[in-house]
Amino acid sequence: MSRDWKEKAFARQEEYLNKLVPLLAINSIEDLTTAAEGKPFGEGVAQALEYFLKLGEADGFRTKNLDGYAGYVEYGEGEEEVGVLVHVDVVTVGEGWTTPPFEPSIRDGKIYARGAIDDKGPALAAYYALKLVKESGLPLSKRIRFIIGTDEESGWLCMKHYAEVEKLPEIGFSPDASFPMIHAEKGQINPTLAVAPYQSQADSTAWVLHSFASGDQGNSVPEKVKAIVSMPLAAEARSTIQEIRESWQAHLARHGVTGEIQQQSDGTLCFEAKGKPAHGMEPHLGKNAGTIAAHFLHQFSFQGSDQAFLGFLSEVLHEDHWGEKLGLAVEDEVTGRLTVNAGIFSYDRAEGGSIRLNIRYPATIEPEEYVEKLKKRADELNLGISSLRTSRAHYVPKDHPVVQTLSRVYSKHTGEEAVLLSSGGATYAKSLKAGVAFGPLFPGKKSMAHLTDEYAEIDDLLRAIAIYAEAMYELAK
Repeated sequence: MSRDWKEKAFARQEEYLNKLVPLLAINSIEDLTTAAEGKPFGEGVAQALEYFLKLGEADGFRTKNLDGYAGYVEYGEGEEEVGVLVHVDVVTVGEGWTTPPFEPSIRDGKIYARGAIDDKGPALAAYYALKLVKESGLPLSKRIRFIIGTDEESGWLCMKHYAEVEKLPEIGFSPDASFPMIHAEKGQINPTLAVAPYQSQADSTAWVLHSFASGDQGNSVPEKVKAIVSMPLAAEARSTIQEIRESWQAHLARHGVTGEIQQQSDGTLCFEAKGKPAHGMEPHLGKNAGTIAAHFLHQFSFQGSDQAFLGFLSEVLHEDHWGEKLGLAVEDEVTGRLTVNAGIFSYDRAEGGSIRLNIRYPATIEPEEYVEKLKKRADELNLGISSLRTSRAHYVPKDHPVVQTLSRVYSKHTGEEAVLLSSGGATYAKSLKAGVAFGPLFPGKKSMAHLTDEYAEIDDLLRAIAIYAEAMYELAK
């Protein structure tokens, strides 16, 4: 049967791409400025959700919009459900794209756009797999519910709302990671640390940090930074601007990034740098523009909250991706080391500062101990915690029927052993009691999720359609 699924999937290539291009063209970055009733995460996200629901309705499936937070497309009969969970929201785009991120471009067998691999391309592949199952007419004993989320890249409020108004399936998968499958996912601790407004006495010998801004997505490594500072008023200090500029360039070069200093009309200096973005689950693969800049500025004589903000970024967060200086370092054999991504920094001298962290802890540890350690360390550093969210880790044993079934389907289609994987990422699979992340990235392929020039390989998406179709059938038959 696997050959039939594959032939049917590849026969739909043109139709699939004709539906994928307009989906990718929707700017579905969360935008709360356009939020409204039925559109809790903004106009673009709502449009992408409705796109799937209209597809489902046109293809004869049962559909439902759950107040704009989520929706589903359903096929089959029976008391039990198989869940296939996808998301239509995407991360911010950054700079440097070869073609505009919301103008999909097909080049050399790849489709380029924000969301191509995370998660609109795989989501539509899973939808087409559901179509193939429906068209096959094969008997099912369970319903297959294709669940569409809208807030996966931010707060997962979509899944919280879904669970309030519907019952989540117990088994299923999310096409939002890698093949063969990810059966263990790290949990997350997401604190926002607070720095008080500046309250020290004015000191003409001290530098002044007027503002500092870096990052716009908690689960991505910040690519850009902008800091506005004033040098001491002493006349002799002003003669060192060229020396500072040369030292800044040397600092950036050592870190493999670029940037500049501009002296503004009011005499302040504007420090800017461009780092390297990466997914928050792998912060060591990026270059954090915010901590790199803070590490440079921290050498100068700032005082009060200016010093506290820069000191924390420089001495605790800079290049410490494993939480050692936060007192959080830990690892397990299933998912590896705890990671810390410093994702969003904001500071204004009059209002204070905030630092948003994305901490991913190993699947087999209990998070409460590490939350307490974080609170204790924040107290030691005179930092407040203005908000703190946690999400549990997820682990499905290798002998579970879902894991066994999907492993068998994957091996049947690829001829390869289904070696189980773990991840620092978080997918909707953890919303299910026995859910796994299943594709679409094949072994050896580079993930472009959250990166500039994000793409998906078209043949791989078509292969995924075939695998997903047989997987849905085997889980629901």
